[in-house]
Amino acid sequence: MSLVVPDTVEPPRTPTLKIARQLARELVGVATVDIDGIQAGISVNVIPRNPDARAFGWTDFSDQLILQVGDYGGRWELETGPEDLALLEDIARSVIAGRVREVLAPGRSAISVMLADGAVETEVGGEAPVGCLPLPFWRRWSHSIQYAPYR
Repeated sequence: MSLVVPDTVEPPRTPTLKIARQLARELVGVATVDIDGIQAGISVNVIPRNPDARAFGWTDFSDQLILQVGDYGGRWELETGPEDLALLEDIARSVIAGRVREVLAPGRSAISVMLADGAVETEVGGEAPVGCLPLPFWRRWSHSIQYAPYR
């Protein structure tokens, strides 16, 4: 575990700091959890030791959250209300549990995360210019990865 912001040093008040610190304690020996203070918030990166598991992270600007699970897709722009905080934590715990699948094509990906209640959250994204070119039915013929749990 790497905890860049120790419990004794207080970074700016952010809604997700408690979640980040809890994950850092729970994932000792299983993943590295880096919590970095940034202007008006924190940046959190969770990197599993299992090479078959998926890393993720988020940036908390105190009034807006950006959760990133994939390289291109898997980007959720959230607010700091209770429902969005619960979604961020549910997605994080689902990725840790290995309930995440990614479909990859040139310059684009789709990330699907199965939440604890069985609902699936999917986000698609791409990188310009390749990800902007049309690829009909790319999710059907592209490479798919089911990621492993952290433990």
